[in-house]
Parts: sequence; structure tokens; C-alpha cells
Amino acid sequence: MNIRHILRINAIAGFAAILVACGPASPDETSSTNKVPKTPPVPAATVDELASGKKVYETNCMICHKSDGTGGKVSIEGGNLDVEDLTAKKVRGFSDEKLISYIMNGTEDEGMPAFKEKLSEGELRDVVRYIRSELQRADASRK
Repeated sequence: MNIRHILRINAIAGFAAILVACGPASPDETSSTNKVPKTPPVPAATVDELASGKKVYETNCMICHKSDGTGGKVSIEGGNLDVEDLTAKKVRGFSDEKLISYIMNGTEDEGMPAFKEKLSEGELRDVVRYIRSELQRADASRK
């Protein structure tokens, strides 16, 4: 091998080392101008989900919980109920799964009927999104 050939190999190897050092260390990493999150964020409720949730709420929940979610004393089918305030701090602290469970299974001792035979899983999730984004948020902004 002559000196020219050795210099050429060293130059190529050096260039390759620079490329490796400057490039991403793994396929998950990207350049600062083209960042892609590793785990996508949970999407916000879509307009369709909120419209569905509002419809479910107005059809099934509003009769007891009122249009603003505040509940209170109501008379339904000859009985008197003290309906849970969905905008209260206590209910805000419930997980979505807990709210869905209450809606699905009801709370017989409080007069809340079960909706598991009436509403689909999607409708249950939509109505919880509606309660969270419209009723609870509106109440928080009023205070």
C-alpha cells in the first residue's frame, strides 16, 4: 500500500466517525428540528365526542343532575332524591373509571339507576368527557 491509499482510508474513516458522532445515538432520537415524542399525548375530546356526550347527558342525566350538573333536590316518578352535584370537588376527584362505574352500575341506595344495559362503552366515556370538559370546567370558571 502506498501512502496515498493509507491517507484516503484514514480520511474516509475519520469522516465516518464524525457522521456517527453527530448523528442520533438510537433510532428513537431525532434532531432538534424534527422532534417526535416517544409516547403520544392522550388526545383531547373531539367535537364529535363532546356532542355525543352532551346528547347522552341531556337524554339520560339532565333530568336529575340539571343542565349545569349541580343536582340537588329533585322529584322523580313520585320520589324525592338529593342528587349528587357533578361539579363538586368530591366528584372532580373521582377517576374517570369510578364515574363510569357509577353510571354503569348505578347507586341503588341513592336512587341512581344503572345504565349498563342502555349505554355503550363509547357513550359512557363520551358523557364523562362532557362532564369533565363542559360542566366541571364551566363551574370552575364561575367560582
